Amino acid sequence: MDTLEQFYKYEYYFSILCNVIGFNILDKGWKKTYRTYISFFLCGQYFLWMVWSIIIASDTFELLKSLSFLGFFFQCSLKMYYTSAKATQYGISFDGLKQTIYIGHTNGTVEQKSVIERIFLVVQLITKVTTVLYTSSLFIFSLYPLYMYFMVGVKVTIFPLYIPGIDIYSAYGYGITNSLHMLIAVYGCIGAIASDIAFMMFILHFITYGELFRIECEQFQQDLSDATERWERHTPEYKTFCRQRMREIYQYHQNVILFLESLQECYQSISVVQVGSCSFSIMFNLFLALTTDWYATYSFMFISWFQLFIFSLFGTIMQVMNDRMLRYIWNLPWYMLPSEEQRRFHFMLARSQLPAEMVIRSVGPLNMETFTDIMQKIYSAFTMMYSFLVDLS
Repeated sequence: MDTLEQFYKYEYYFSILCNVIGFNILDKGWKKTYRTYISFFLCGQYFLWMVWSIIIASDTFELLKSLSFLGFFFQCSLKMYYTSAKATQYGISFDGLKQTIYIGHTNGTVEQKSVIERIFLVVQLITKVTTVLYTSSLFIFSLYPLYMYFMVGVKVTIFPLYIPGIDIYSAYGYGITNSLHMLIAVYGCIGAIASDIAFMMFILHFITYGELFRIECEQFQQDLSDATERWERHTPEYKTFCRQRMREIYQYHQNVILFLESLQECYQSISVVQVGSCSFSIMFNLFLALTTDWYATYSFMFISWFQLFIFSLFGTIMQVMNDRMLRYIWNLPWYMLPSEEQRRFHFMLARSQLPAEMVIRSVGPLNMETFTDIMQKIYSAFTMMYSFLVDLS
């Protein structure tokens, strides 16, 4: 099976995830459907249940448990809003990478096909890991009520949320509440999988763009060396060759820049939401882990850490690939080009020195350095809370 067929299967899997929650952004003509409004409705219901649970909370810890998923709620709600606002841009970017990388290189060289296949295997691997990790977290949450009911003899719900007018201590109310909680959990899990693997897929395909650009530049250098042996530099044949081949490099570089700018436009706001919600969730659930015996908080805390880590890691990958693209351009034998092409080359070089990258608005670039700073601040806040609790006891 060639890489294009595998990519179509991957696209089918991703489309299923998006269709379930009503956000099939792979389709350039996507419009809101009843499934989209179901997702919005479930978010609204979750918010109402959270407010009601805060109102009827019997103590401080019950109130804190009700707020434990506040970060994830805002993350899901804002992601749906920004995704629907930029849906056309997502569809164009995905169709562009499919046409340029997979369909455009169906008859490519062995090296080009090798690069595409190698990186696509990484895309498949990280998609499987993310899917297993998120579904495992959902499985842990769903087992928590069973554990408490059969081992401890206490009725608890999947989420620490109560539905107005339903008594969880009755058999009917307990079943209805957990069923509705499971429905929201499944929708949230599918949405998180689709959103995060979409981000990782786009960034990994930027690596593919960069590696194919490297192959294009290296091939041009070899062809230019051959051309200098056949023609003198001042001959019309040599100038025509340089103009035609450099046009291909310019066009490919422009496609990469457009892809990067599209990613920046789609994910700039989502990156802010991701970092803010994950940081809040990690810190809040650390406090819950310290003060309660609610073991389900560890699973959610790990998922929040994983999301923050992945976004920061792939932001760093994006920066590294930008630097590599600049180096590929700089290594081109520009001094062997005719004077007109040298001027155009300088424009391309200048443009490549202004790369698009993920930025967390007032915080800084989205990379591993920022991730380290955030984790240090979270640890400092956690240490302060721990010292406060020790002094109270």
